[in-house]
Amino acid sequence: MRGSDTAPAIPAAWRKEIGVSAGRLAVADRSQHVPVLLHRCLELLAPALADRPAVLLDATVGLGGHAAALLEAHPALTLIGLDRDPQAVSVATDRLRAFSGRTHLVHAVYDELPEVLERLAVPRLDGVLFDLGVSSLQLDAVERGFSYARDTVLDMRMDSTTGLTAADVLNGYSHADLTRVLRE
Repeated sequence: MRGSDTAPAIPAAWRKEIGVSAGRLAVADRSQHVPVLLHRCLELLAPALADRPAVLLDATVGLGGHAAALLEAHPALTLIGLDRDPQAVSVATDRLRAFSGRTHLVHAVYDELPEVLERLAVPRLDGVLFDLGVSSLQLDAVERGFSYARDTVLDMRMDSTTGLTAADVLNGYSHADLTRVLRE
C-alpha cells in the first residue's frame, strides 16, 4: 500500500487500520497490515501444505502477513522467510514470535537461497511464495526515501545498509553513466 499522511492514495478509513501516521508505518501497528491477495495465496498453496509436515519459502517475507496466515492455517508447516530489508526481517520476527519454533527468518536476497537452504539443512521445498514489488514498509516510511508525496532524502534502497543511495547515483554518476543505467 502506498501513501503518507498527506497523500490521498490511502483512504482515511484504511489509514488507521494499516497504521499510517505522520507519513510512516508505526512498528506497533504493522501487525495490522493486510497482505495482498491473502485468501487466494492460502487457497493456491493449501494443496502443497495441508495435513502434513511441509516447508514453505516466503521469498519476500516483508511484514510477515502471508507468513502468519500460512503458519496459522498449517500447524505442521515450517516457514523460511527471506527479505533483503533488515527492518522487514525485524518486523516479521516480532509478528511471527508465536511461531518461532517453526520459522527461520533470514536477511538475504534471492541469489543466496541455495546457501540459506544448505545452512538450514533443508533439502527441498513444498511451496514458494514471491510477493514481488515495493512494500508499505518502504513506501510509507518517509526516511526510506521512496516517497513521492513528501520532500525528503532520495534514498530508495531496499536494504538501507548496503549500496549507493539514489541521491548518490544522481549526483555522482556522469551523464553518460546515467544514460547507460536508464537505457539498460
